[in-house]
Amino acid sequence: MAENPNMISSILKCKCPKCREGYLFLNKNAFKYKGFLDVHDNCLKCNQDFQIEAGFYLGAMFVSYGLTIALTVAIFVAFVVLNVYSLVPFLITAAICLIITTPFILRISRSIWIAMAVKYEPNAILDYAAQNKN
Repeated sequence: MAENPNMISSILKCKCPKCREGYLFLNKNAFKYKGFLDVHDNCLKCNQDFQIEAGFYLGAMFVSYGLTIALTVAIFVAFVVLNVYSLVPFLITAAICLIITTPFILRISRSIWIAMAVKYEPNAILDYAAQNKN
C-alpha cells in the first residue's frame, strides 16, 4: 500500500477516491470507445460503492464543461502568445484538440466528481480485509 497517495495523481490516474489504489473504470484505455466510461460497481481493493445513486455522474458534466472551457482558453492564450489572430485556425485547432482529448476529459471529470463526494481513508483496504476475514 502506498504511503498517503496524492489526491491529484489518483484523480488523473482514475483511481478509487477512498483507497486511491483500485481503478475506477473497467477499461484502462480511454480510446477504447466501447464502454470507455463504464465503471466498476465497487472498488476491487476497498469495496467502495462507485454506483452511489442513480444519475450520480450527471454532475460530472459540469466538471467536464469547466475542463473543456479551460482547454479552449489555454489554446486561445497560446494563439495570442504566438501572435496568431485568425479565427479559422483557432477554431480548427480547438476542434482537433477537443476531439482528441474528449475521452480523457470525460473520464477525469467523473474521477473529480466522485473524489468530491467520497472521503479518503488511509486504512480502507485494511478495514475491508478485516471485515472479510471474519
